[in-house]
Amino acid sequence: MENRVSEPISDIQLLDVELLGKPIHIIREKLEGLISESCPSLTIELQNWLSTSKVEASLTSVDLHRFTPIKMDKDHTSTYQHQEGGMVFVHGDSHTLIKLADRFYGASTERSATTLTASDLRLQERISRIIIGWLAPGEMWEMGEYEAPRGIGINVQLNIAFDDHQGSIHLKLDSHLIQTLIEQLELQPDTDLYQPFCRSLEATPVRLNVVLSKKKMPLSDVVGLQPNDILPIELLNTVPVSIGNQSLFTGRIAEQDGQLVLIFNPDKEPQR
Repeated sequence: MENRVSEPISDIQLLDVELLGKPIHIIREKLEGLISESCPSLTIELQNWLSTSKVEASLTSVDLHRFTPIKMDKDHTSTYQHQEGGMVFVHGDSHTLIKLADRFYGASTERSATTLTASDLRLQERISRIIIGWLAPGEMWEMGEYEAPRGIGINVQLNIAFDDHQGSIHLKLDSHLIQTLIEQLELQPDTDLYQPFCRSLEATPVRLNVVLSKKKMPLSDVVGLQPNDILPIELLNTVPVSIGNQSLFTGRIAEQDGQLVLIFNPDKEPQR
């Protein structure tokens, strides 16, 4: 037997049990469309704040994301809690925030340091308020206390182009917030519709086809048939019953009280 060395598979993502069976792919697509359409409003705000047209916000990606404690810096992350449950985390790269803040606060020289100040973080919070307002009205959010999220969430990456600089701002949604948005956007499968659907289906009229006779004859005889011609036939002993192209069961033709009737053969299973 050939011996093989097991190698770790790096691209396997862990599943969050709370999201199993949830339409997370739908909410991801909804967010992608919503945020892409909303980015121009952030661009306009940034242009007004910085008094320049050389700044633009655009969507880079919306992806599933596995949270790990070391991925976000607690002190440099703006954290917000939705009133219906769930957290969102916003953080920008230091170089981008510093460039934006220097222009916003009218700094005479550009800073070379990458350590964020309280002023930088206030600008990040101001940007964050605009972004989370795309997900839900502002009154539904409040500043939250940072707690390292776990499991699977969604990571939204925005690109910020300013002069010749390209930077990023990240918006990360935890699994609880994803569930909240799914419910608010009514993306949850409605199980209450199942029984009404079944009752409606049972009342749907269908056409039952019963083949009483089959006859083989030369094509030349078929071509020669004329109106009012009499074609002798014999009833089948066993007649097939179908709906459309779907065969159901068989039966036999009999006479009862002066009319033809169909008697189901024993091969018909009772319908539950």
